[in-house]
Amino acid sequence: MTATLPEDKEKVAMGDEKVSTQGVSFPCMHSMWGRWAPAMERTRLASFTYAGTTVGNVITYIVSGLLCVYGFDNGWASIFYLTGGTAFIWLFVWFGFVSDSPEDHPSISQTERDYIVSHRGDRMSKKFKVPWKSVVRSRAMWVCLVAHVCKNWIHYTLLTGLPTFMKQVLKYDIKQNGVLSSVPYLAMIVTVLLSGHLADCLRHRYLSTTHTRRLFQSLSFLGSGACIVAVGFIDCERRSLAVVVLTLAVALEGLSYAGYMVNQVDFAPRYAGVLYGITNFISTIPGILAPIVTGKLTPNNDQSEWCNVFYVCGAFTVVGTVVFGGFASGEIEPWAAGDGGEGGEGDVNDMEVTVKPDTADVTLDNTGGGGGHCNKTFSKLDQKSEENVCAG
Repeated sequence: MTATLPEDKEKVAMGDEKVSTQGVSFPCMHSMWGRWAPAMERTRLASFTYAGTTVGNVITYIVSGLLCVYGFDNGWASIFYLTGGTAFIWLFVWFGFVSDSPEDHPSISQTERDYIVSHRGDRMSKKFKVPWKSVVRSRAMWVCLVAHVCKNWIHYTLLTGLPTFMKQVLKYDIKQNGVLSSVPYLAMIVTVLLSGHLADCLRHRYLSTTHTRRLFQSLSFLGSGACIVAVGFIDCERRSLAVVVLTLAVALEGLSYAGYMVNQVDFAPRYAGVLYGITNFISTIPGILAPIVTGKLTPNNDQSEWCNVFYVCGAFTVVGTVVFGGFASGEIEPWAAGDGGEGGEGDVNDMEVTVKPDTADVTLDNTGGGGGHCNKTFSKLDQKSEENVCAG
């Protein structure tokens, strides 16, 4: 008996190959960076981590197109063996080298440990209760959720529909399709990495965290939305131009890794993993609906039908820009600063004073019984506060 190759095998080969057990990966990364990332380095560190998913997309697109033609077990099935085996390798590496926090890591230096702990902007306790009422009432949380849903609609539309669009409208064969479908994600890797460094530079010198997050996410939504709508008007005769515009669209999508993607680590670092798990769960709905809507809108797979698909994506980018660009916050929320309560104020009498003779810095550290904290560092040389993170 011979297995039948699926009619739309490029959808099987190049679609989103996540399974339900992988849904914990991103919340886990958020939780880790909430404990490991110094406040002013969060964007570049998080964007570097999440660029790995885009690298995976690129490799899968390229390899899948080739395996469909040359792979074992009827071609397409070999893709799943390869990706599944890679996941097991990663799992062993993760358990072998990763620790929950700098305090628990067995091999980093004391200098590095002290630097991370003193610069991450929040005191972490191993046990804390999530203030669910405050989470539900948090505007920052809802704004982040809307941005996540809007971005995922675009992401899953392109991830699952791009190979079909390349084949049916732009008339590329499956081997060309796999390579060309990976090109936009190569560009995305570059923008993800660059946006992380640029965002932290702007936060350090020119803009607040709130304005930085709003800027990058708005540029991501508006830029990618305009390109996606534009590509619907490019026919097969100018298909090289279509690839360029699609590449630009996906590249601009990468700016979101300096926007909403890391925002929960800004306003609630100790709860970032939990909060991202919630928004990621809800925002998987576009992953279910977007391919269905695309299929309904493109029964004949002609160019005019794909224009409608891209119009829907454009509408989501507008909604995301209005909501996140107008209401996002990058400052730590009062409810997220306490040790497991719904907030709380520290006692001004519980103040630790640390003087560093070599740098002439004075650190005032106040942590009250309610869990709130205020950490200030003053320089004797310029008599100006260098860091001020007060919450509670």
